[in-house]
Amino acid sequence: MTMLEAALGISALQVALLAGIAAIDLRRRIIHPGALCALTGVSIFDALANQSPALPSTLVGALFAGGAFGFAYQGGRLFGRRLNLSSATVVFGLGDVWLGAACGLAVGFPGALAVVLLAMLLGGLSVGIHWAVSNWRSVEYRPFTALPYGQNIAAATGFALLFPAQIAQAFAG
Repeated sequence: MTMLEAALGISALQVALLAGIAAIDLRRRIIHPGALCALTGVSIFDALANQSPALPSTLVGALFAGGAFGFAYQGGRLFGRRLNLSSATVVFGLGDVWLGAACGLAVGFPGALAVVLLAMLLGGLSVGIHWAVSNWRSVEYRPFTALPYGQNIAAATGFALLFPAQIAQAFAG
């Protein structure tokens, strides 16, 4: 097995784990810790064995994406308190923060920057789709409806894993 085949196999495994995480989040609104640990383990193995991405890059990616999604988590908590929303209304979950950090570990930096930006764009798109479908089905729109976010982070990460050269080129110059 060549180095390229091994890297493609690991990326395929990471994308499969991301698809499972997204499916569980859509159905149950939870980031499954077992799948999250598997993604983290595969990403660490990849960084140590294949240097793809290099270990310092993976650590910076994890810190950046985890920090960015952690900031969103804290902002959501403050927003919820400011509007006196019930504590059951989760604007952005802690599982999403952990998923962001694991995804940053998988893609390294600058891939983590692309993941954060693309996940935000996909999140806005999913809110728009939710609003449009609610109107189409004549369901009353409820402000501050909590929507799962893990699929947005997973899709953005899958894109960054599948197109690393394009991501690096986009942020290089």
